Parts: sequence; C-alpha cells; structure tokens
Amino acid sequence: MNISGETHLCLVIDEIQLHHLFLILQSGFFLKIQVGCSLKTFLIGEIGLSPEFIEERIQTIFLDGQVVDDLDSAIIKDGSSLALSSAMPGLVGAAMRRGGFYGALRSSITYREKGNPDMLYEGTVQIKLYNLLMKELGALFLMKGIYISSSDLASFLSNQPGSFLMGCKGILLDNEPISMDVLLKGNDLSPHEMTYLTVRTET
Repeated sequence: MNISGETHLCLVIDEIQLHHLFLILQSGFFLKIQVGCSLKTFLIGEIGLSPEFIEERIQTIFLDGQVVDDLDSAIIKDGSSLALSSAMPGLVGAAMRRGGFYGALRSSITYREKGNPDMLYEGTVQIKLYNLLMKELGALFLMKGIYISSSDLASFLSNQPGSFLMGCKGILLDNEPISMDVLLKGNDLSPHEMTYLTVRTET
C-alpha cells in the first residue's frame, strides 16, 4: 500500500486517558518502516521489542493471514499484514499458539516462506494488536507514530467519551494548534486519505 496525501495529527493527552486510543490499534494501522527482513529481526530491530517479550508475551502471530511458528524464516515484505496476540483461550488458542503442541491441527494455514531475506528497504506494513498486547504495546506504537485511515480516525474520535475529550491538553494538525471541536466539525481530516497520528502524554 502506498501512503500518500497524509496529514499529521498530534494529540497531547493525560496519561490516564491513553487507554481510550488502544481499541483503534485492533482495527489495524500502518507503519512506514524498513522491510525485507525476517519477522524476528523486524520485531526486535525495527519495532524495538526485546527477545524476552516476544518469547513470553507474543503467543500467536498471523502474517498475511497465516500462522507463524518460525520467526527467523518468516519474511516481512512491503504490503504485509501482521497480527499479534497474547495467549488466546481454548482449543483454538492452543492450536494457533506458535510452536504449540496442537500446531499440526492447522498445518494448512501455517506460514511457510520459500524465499530468503532481501536487503532492507522502506515499505508499508499493516499491524493489528489483540487482547493484552493492545495495552502492553499500545503506547509504544502511538508515541512512535502510526498511519490510519482519516475517515476511520475522525469517526473514532467523534465517538470518544467526554472524559477523553477533556483530557486532550493540546491538538496539533500539521503543527498548527486546533481544537477538537473544530477538527471534527470542520472535517479537517477528510481531505486526506491517511493521517499520521502521534501521541504525547502528560501526567
């Protein structure tokens, strides 16, 4: 996916209101980032996760709709879709868990890479976070900056509770101050296909 025509929205919010934004991460967001490497290299070198966190907290990984068991052989490419989840309950969760005992039950949807990592290059990756990972990784991604559909973001913000709106200490649209009321009622995001969203927190 080529991201073009984007605008930059920066929200300065109370730290305790940050969790309101986590649900938007489940719907999917995009990163402009270095690709062409193994999934393990991507998560550690490009996202900034520790090997320990990956091993202990990320139990299920879908890459382009297929379950990943081997992070070293799976290759992140331009246009890839990556879904990350902590442990899911029940037999389905056990079957989808990477390296799990029941992995043979889903052999037809297990990711198998036929190529080798290429040289790193800039690409676009869609990422979705589920269950506990929204809370554990949400702040990391929001503070780094994510790309999201402008129409989806405008709809999401307009449906937030008053406590969140009151907790917005500052809003910058392309480095210019703007109020939330003017931002939403004036449809300032709608002329742009994508919005680059960054978040700063205050205690």
